[in-house]
Amino acid sequence: MDYIVTNFGSFADIYIRCLVIAYIISMAILFALWMKPFVQEVKAANLAAAIYFVFRSIYYLIPIDSEFLQGISLIIIISFFAVWLADKKRNPIQKLFLCILFYVLSFLTYEISAEIGLFESEYISRFDWYHSDAGAIAIEFIIWNLIGYALAAVIMYISMRIIHKTYRRKFEELSWKELLILLTPSWAILIVKPIMLAYFRLWMDGIENGSIKENIPASIYRLGFCVLSVLSLIVIIMLYQDIKKSKENEFALQALESQKEDTVRHAQQIEDMYEKIRIMRHDMGNHMAVIEGLIDKGEREALDEYIGQWKKNYEESGMPVKTGNPVIDVAISEFAGRFEKANIPFGHSFRYPEQLQINPFDMSVVITNALQNAYEASVSAQDPSVNLTSVIRDNTFIISLKNHIDNKAYMDPDEELPVSSKKENGHGYGLKNIRTIARKYKGDIEIRQETDFLS
Repeated sequence: MDYIVTNFGSFADIYIRCLVIAYIISMAILFALWMKPFVQEVKAANLAAAIYFVFRSIYYLIPIDSEFLQGISLIIIISFFAVWLADKKRNPIQKLFLCILFYVLSFLTYEISAEIGLFESEYISRFDWYHSDAGAIAIEFIIWNLIGYALAAVIMYISMRIIHKTYRRKFEELSWKELLILLTPSWAILIVKPIMLAYFRLWMDGIENGSIKENIPASIYRLGFCVLSVLSLIVIIMLYQDIKKSKENEFALQALESQKEDTVRHAQQIEDMYEKIRIMRHDMGNHMAVIEGLIDKGEREALDEYIGQWKKNYEESGMPVKTGNPVIDVAISEFAGRFEKANIPFGHSFRYPEQLQINPFDMSVVITNALQNAYEASVSAQDPSVNLTSVIRDNTFIISLKNHIDNKAYMDPDEELPVSSKKENGHGYGLKNIRTIARKYKGDIEIRQETDFLS
């Protein structure tokens, strides 16, 4: 301790440098953790964190006079481009938002810790023993600076975890309007930062030239501003997510309404089919009379032509798919026709489980959503194939749908569903509707990706 007290100036310089580098490393690690839930390529988060560490270290070890370089611009821009390019150019607006938000949060959490440090300094300076013992001053300096930087990292980590939990739709595309809304509190914070830095620098210059004798005073207003700023960033993300949830429910209801219309159309097709069958039954006597007449006259060629046409009309009056329920027959038959026109091999062995009392209209929503997703994925696949099967085990009904895809489907960690590649509003709710209906019957869905297909 005597050595530290004797050489306190050089020791303090080395000690603070080590703490700052350790703090920058910890913030780089937190930056990687911050980005990982939002990227599909983990290397993107690690690359952005490495760039953050390099530039923050350069700015600290090699002081640069330019306020622009010392500010947010270069770190944010380079980190943004790194994570965006490494993540296959996904969701650029969201990446920009995350980079800006991390920088703003890191500034606020550090200032919270620094302001608490000023209060600690004012409190401990009230004691006579602190001023009369150089060793106590050195110990307080060592311990509190260590606590201060650690506290800043801990507050940042807690803030990050809260935002991760609040920001539920991490793979959803962000628009420019949403970016402006989410960053509304940040504009004031980014303006306040250089003002606060100028204030601290002016005070430190005064201490150095002897015009100011006291240390920088703690301010409950600065502390309150930083704390409320962090809370405002969290609250606005919460409100944004609630609005998105409301819109998602609206689109889901619209999707269900559309599917109800399809079900009504399917029911009308069934009614048309039954009407054709009733007409054929009504005309059966006339058909038999014509056939008997042709037989009596020995007109074999005319007889074959008449029977062939009658058979064709009979086949057209029925459904090509037989599942045990006419609504499901129409739904699958319609998609079978689509697959055939698109030259997509389609196989099925689906049977409607009548004994389990599952509403056929609910089953129709499940089947049409599943087949629609399979159709859209298969249209762009190099080797398309779709197979629909079902099996009953005790009181459990299992539906299996397999289709080939060209690229890996990324899973949303919160929804546990594949991320939709369609960016338009109203898309991406098919699997959610399937899961809703499955849970209605105490079931669920399972998404598996194997070597060359998604099931």
